[in-house]
Amino acid sequence: MGLTDVFNKLGVLAGLPKQEPPARSKGLVLIADDDASLRNVMSRALTRSGYEVLQAEDGERAVQVCREHRPDIVLLDIYMPGKNGLKVLEELAGEMPRTGFVILTGNEDEETARACLKMGAFDYIPKPVDHKVLESILNNYLQKKTA
Repeated sequence: MGLTDVFNKLGVLAGLPKQEPPARSKGLVLIADDDASLRNVMSRALTRSGYEVLQAEDGERAVQVCREHRPDIVLLDIYMPGKNGLKVLEELAGEMPRTGFVILTGNEDEETARACLKMGAFDYIPKPVDHKVLESILNNYLQKKTA
């Protein structure tokens, strides 16, 4: 009998529901955006969908988190304080070829977002983010990555 079994038995005796092992993660996603409320909403939605989520509030932190954790996907805002998303993409795309970079953009930034595709981004998504579209983009990238 393992430790998890012991805790489950103790929990049952205490009237708590049995704890199931955590489901396997779909992948590790970094959300890099200076808008904390947007990061938090996206983080909750992606976590509910089965992703592990990291957050960065600016470009410098995004680079640091990427190098430390090597996420499967980075959701990268173009306009952030300090190092902007373009500089982050430029710095990391060649260094992390198995990481998918998805650019988060306002509608007025679509031309810049297209330029990001040429720099190595996998895709871009306009703000406000449609979570069904985002989930589709993430699934498409992860399927191509494992194929």
